[in-house]
Amino acid sequence: MIQLVTVASVVSTYQKPAIAVDTSNDAQTDLWANRLNVSRDTLLEAISNVGPSLAAVRRYLAK
Repeated sequence: MIQLVTVASVVSTYQKPAIAVDTSNDAQTDLWANRLNVSRDTLLEAISNVGPSLAAVRRYLAK
């Protein structure tokens, strides 16, 4: 049997991805370093240069 649900109920349960790296959270910092395929130190260097925005960090690392 197919159950119909409202769009609002689906959207409210969806978690948006992080838009910034929280450097106070070691697990999140390690996760993003792994996802971006860089060392933790390289990620922290990028964040110190361009800020915690994932878009800015990705652009910086692409250079």
